[in-house]
Amino acid sequence: MTDSIATMAADRKTFRRRLPLKLSFASVPVVAWLFLIVVMPNLLLIGTSFLKSSAGVIIFEPSLTNYARIWNSAGFWALLWRTLSFSFIACVFATIIAYPLAFYVGRVVGRNRALLTMLVVIPLWISLLMRIFAWRVILGQSGVLNAALVSSGILDAPSEAFLYSPTAVVIVFAYISVPFIFISTMGAVEKIPRDLFEASEDSGATAFQTFIHLVWPLTRRNLAIGFSLAFLVTVGDFVTPAMIGGIDGTTLGVVVSTQFGFANNWPYGAAVAVTLMLSVGLLLGVIIALCPSKGVMVGGESDQAGAPTANPATRLGRRLGALGYVAAIAYLYAPLAIIVLFSFNSANLQVFPVQGLTLHWYHELLQDQSLIEAARRSVVVAACVVSVSVVVGTGFALVVHYARLRGARFYEMAFALPIATPGVVLGIEMVLGTELFGIPSGITRIVVGQMSFVMPVTLLLLLVRLRRIDPSLMEASLDLGANRWQSFAYVLFPMIRGTIVASAFLGLTLSADDVMVTLFLSGGSPTLPIWVFNQMRFGFTPSVNAVFSLLLLACLLTVMAASWRNALKRARVPN
Repeated sequence: MTDSIATMAADRKTFRRRLPLKLSFASVPVVAWLFLIVVMPNLLLIGTSFLKSSAGVIIFEPSLTNYARIWNSAGFWALLWRTLSFSFIACVFATIIAYPLAFYVGRVVGRNRALLTMLVVIPLWISLLMRIFAWRVILGQSGVLNAALVSSGILDAPSEAFLYSPTAVVIVFAYISVPFIFISTMGAVEKIPRDLFEASEDSGATAFQTFIHLVWPLTRRNLAIGFSLAFLVTVGDFVTPAMIGGIDGTTLGVVVSTQFGFANNWPYGAAVAVTLMLSVGLLLGVIIALCPSKGVMVGGESDQAGAPTANPATRLGRRLGALGYVAAIAYLYAPLAIIVLFSFNSANLQVFPVQGLTLHWYHELLQDQSLIEAARRSVVVAACVVSVSVVVGTGFALVVHYARLRGARFYEMAFALPIATPGVVLGIEMVLGTELFGIPSGITRIVVGQMSFVMPVTLLLLLVRLRRIDPSLMEASLDLGANRWQSFAYVLFPMIRGTIVASAFLGLTLSADDVMVTLFLSGGSPTLPIWVFNQMRFGFTPSVNAVFSLLLLACLLTVMAASWRNALKRARVPN
């Protein structure tokens, strides 16, 4: 008997040692946040998918009815294939653009690399609705593309084939995906030590062999990560298919949003969302598995990158790279420039070329009370989301990093889950969670929903920064008699202040631009993006162009201010 008890005790100790987590007082708020914002909404989504609905009322009778309906629906599988294929094809096209672009900026460019990188990344800061709407202007029957084709004689009359088609959805998805794939891949390209390229050249390898045996193995993992992130963003995007896809461009995101909207069949919508998540997870798992990491990248940017060379083939490659970069920048910014141009168009219709120039649409904005109220609401929401997210994210980052929580990597993955969740799925998860706690539609519900993905961004950015700080600095402060608060205020905080400010700017952008989550939570209290989205869905007004142009100006001013601040900071650092 005694031996049995001892064996059981030893087994319990072994089990506890194998657990990935170890709860402590410091981890309580972290675990509570994860449970309320991450675990519970996912459990509610899965649980709801097993219920029934009748006349818009949920019936609490567990069954497999919704999944049986999905399994027997040929239309569902066709839509699932269309959803996954649209995003996959778009990401492939984006990779064809972004991967060479990342190599050119990361390895070939010597000067102004930061500027060239920023030019590619800036579109991520610009309103998603603006970028989608710009393509409507380009692809529309009276748009730029048709006008150019008719005027050149290629077409006799404007074509209706460009807009409201699967091709339009893929084009816009690819446009959205380029910056994600670029920034992830460039991070790997610029870290490849220059010595490896020299060794490859000295060994007699051709440029193609160097790419196959050196560059590709060391960058494919980052490419897979960027590809996966772009895929997640597009596969959960129901705004693009709704605005430019038409019937043939409908995706499962549109179906899910409809089930939680007009159809009012939450259980079936939840089942569709769960199936979509499982399909996406399986596909991305295969992609990551096919792109394993190989080798360790050490070192940083090469001082000789972009140095002139007498090799004619290399000079030609550099010129082609520069030409490709200019073409990519034109691809990213031409749609935005067209929106700005149309904001001064005197005509009531989106007809190209413009009929005349006017400031009428900007003056009209000042008279639209519903727009002003939506803008005010966006400011309030963004201020609340950023304030709470920065404070909570900073606190959680310090706890995860300094409290030496067992299973810290698990916490990071759990916090990142909302970021990796397709937007339409995250939106309905937040609906279910806020509905359970009786949080009314409006600002409060929007703030809770947006914090679910803004706070993890702050936390993850700070964790990266904290791991780069020499731990001996805090230890020295404590050894000299400072308490923990004084060490944080006078030693640690000055070193992480820049990251906190950067995460606040990023959180502000994410909050102010969000549509896919906020649309489910706003009810009758729309933010500015939701107001614009409703205008675009139910009737066009030219003042929308003026709104987008002002948002673009605000974004560019924010980026310029952040760049100026960083430049001043670097100037103060002694050589």
